[in-house]
Amino acid sequence: MKRIRYIIDLIRKIFRSRGVDRPIYFCVIFLSIFGIIMIGSASVGSTAKYGANYAIMNMTKQALFVLFGLAIMIFFTRCFKKSWINEYSTWILYLIGFVLLLVCLFFDDVNGSKAWIHIGSFTIQSSEFMKIILILFLSYHFGEIEEYCVIPKNISTEKRHNMYLRKIWYCIIRPIIACVAVFGVVGLLQSDLGSALIIAFICMGLFYVTPRPFYRKFKKVVSILLVAACVVFAFLAGFVLKSHQLARFTTWLNPLGDALGDGYQLVNSMIAFSNGGLFGLGFGSSQQKYGFIPESHNDFIAAIIYEELGLVGFLMFLIPYCIIIYRLFQYGLKMKDTKSKLILYGVGLYFFAHLIINVGGVSGFIPMTGVPLLLISYGGSSLWASMIGLGICQSIIAKYNRDLLKAQIE
Repeated sequence: MKRIRYIIDLIRKIFRSRGVDRPIYFCVIFLSIFGIIMIGSASVGSTAKYGANYAIMNMTKQALFVLFGLAIMIFFTRCFKKSWINEYSTWILYLIGFVLLLVCLFFDDVNGSKAWIHIGSFTIQSSEFMKIILILFLSYHFGEIEEYCVIPKNISTEKRHNMYLRKIWYCIIRPIIACVAVFGVVGLLQSDLGSALIIAFICMGLFYVTPRPFYRKFKKVVSILLVAACVVFAFLAGFVLKSHQLARFTTWLNPLGDALGDGYQLVNSMIAFSNGGLFGLGFGSSQQKYGFIPESHNDFIAAIIYEELGLVGFLMFLIPYCIIIYRLFQYGLKMKDTKSKLILYGVGLYFFAHLIINVGGVSGFIPMTGVPLLLISYGGSSLWASMIGLGICQSIIAKYNRDLLKAQIE
């Protein structure tokens, strides 16, 4: 009994930090534990192939990933400072992340994608960390650096024009080149279309939500170019996309057209959703995890959750997800400085994109692109990246709440 009390007191001390958003902490812990349990259940279907201890092994690994991830999140919550995000740090982080993306190309592909660095039995998906790096990178370029690039009024027209062009370079062109380079490496060289789409969504989202007046007319231009790019892509998709990427679109349009081939996973995933109903077949009772959905503890874990726990189980992770996203956007609206606002928005968009693309893909509402369900799917890279992002956000939220309390007292 004393040991239990000691553990509870220790957990309280660890998560006791003035000003942090406790609902976010609760949702993270709940989703992480829920993920460990469901990974164990989903892995049972592969024990015949990988051995009787496969489920226990995956649960143990994921538990270790979670513990290390929580330590990382707490570190950033307590130690992160906005001053860390500056001209030098953002470019250093960007270059490190970009090099790691290129390093992936020297390793063997997994399911047609060269998105992982293999170190023995351990793998690192560098694109997951690059998503967080780009959020920090763009929060500085779309926020703080634009505030510094003030053009004086009492100067000549020529100097004003030159300074305006320089401002466009630093605040518009340079960030776009950096984002397009990452998108090209991830989408074209690594053939990881899911991560590339999420990166594009986050970058475009941060560009559109930045409140700085300087960007208003550029948003209109980018909107026109974006529509034109989508039209061109629709016509050239057959030439640009690789065969396995193109198959995901054709399978989405007609999953039964090749039910035993490219549409095999999607068809069986849809069967899992149809089996679930309101309360599901019961925990551990999934039928589709027994060879019908390969690697069901990864990207397709939402289908197993729905089949076993039904709509109720689906809401068990959907509601905490929505709480995290809502709280991040809510605090983002309250922030006065643009850099903090964009970091909170960026991490919120990161969680939103993963939720929509993963659940939408495995349920057949959108083409399947293969991205993990953050905090729930098996793996350390996405888990650690998401916890780093949340730790940074908690640090910003805590400082905001402490400053607000201090102002109320004074």
